[in-house]
Amino acid sequence: MVNHYYFSCIDEDFGSFFLTFCSYFPYNAQLCLNGHEYLKRPLAKEGIAFEALDNGLLSCDDPPRLQVIAAGLDAAMIDALLRKWLAKRPHPFTAADRQAGYR
Repeated sequence: MVNHYYFSCIDEDFGSFFLTFCSYFPYNAQLCLNGHEYLKRPLAKEGIAFEALDNGLLSCDDPPRLQVIAAGLDAAMIDALLRKWLAKRPHPFTAADRQAGYR
C-alpha cells in the first residue's frame, strides 16, 4: 500500500530538494532541503568562485559574502519555497476547503 509520495525537485534559487506527502488524513507533508545547495546557487549567480563538496563548501573566494547569504536563509524564504511548489502540485483539499482555512 502506497502511503507516501515523494517529489524530487530542482529550484532555480534553492537547488535540489524534495517534498513528501502522506496519502491519508491528516495529509502531512515534509519539505527537505539542503542549506549548502542553497548557498551554491547565489554564489554561482554572482560569479563568486567556490569549491563544492558533496554536502558542503570547501572554500569560497568571498567568505564575508558567503556569510551574508547564509544569514539570509530564514523561515520566510523556506515558507515561500514551500508555497511556490505546493501551488504546482495537486492539493487534497478543494479551493472551497482552502478558503475555509484547511491546509
